Amino acid sequence: MKKYTLTALVLTLIAGICAALIACINLVTAPIISKNNETKKAKLCQEIFETYSSEYEKTETITEGFSSGSIQELIMAYDSKGNFLGYIYTVDGSNAYGEIELLLGITAEFKLAGVRFITNGQSFSSEADTHLNTQYKENMTESDVDDLDLTKSDVTAGATYASKLIRSLVKSAFEDAKTRQGGVN
Repeated sequence: MKKYTLTALVLTLIAGICAALIACINLVTAPIISKNNETKKAKLCQEIFETYSSEYEKTETITEGFSSGSIQELIMAYDSKGNFLGYIYTVDGSNAYGEIELLLGITAEFKLAGVRFITNGQSFSSEADTHLNTQYKENMTESDVDDLDLTKSDVTAGATYASKLIRSLVKSAFEDAKTRQGGVN
């Protein structure tokens, strides 16, 4: 009995030391990871709207009150002269094949400005990436998104579900943008 107690104590001590080390490493790396994610997001915003200025005083980030649960964040995008460019949405969703997080822009004219992956955790990630890059083009309208043929994916399983998930995320951003059309000067 004494042998098992000693073994249990040693294993508990090892687990405690490991937990403390992981916590310490997390304290050091969490701010770095957060800063890198913000830098990546700023770069993607710049790719979507080339003249976007995060420094403009009217730029506003909204994180609540959306028409869809898949929308996480909205940036009201302006250029450096104060001209309204459109909306930049952070949307995410998941299915049985993994999670997807997208950053997408919708112009003031309610056309797609661009869509980029923030994270692509789909098990068919290369298919999801190919679908996003070949099907979603600038200046697409919501009806163009509705008309996309989702059966062109090479693997009619996870890739098809990823295609449907991407479309639903893009549509949720379009729908939210329409509800905001009167609120921008």
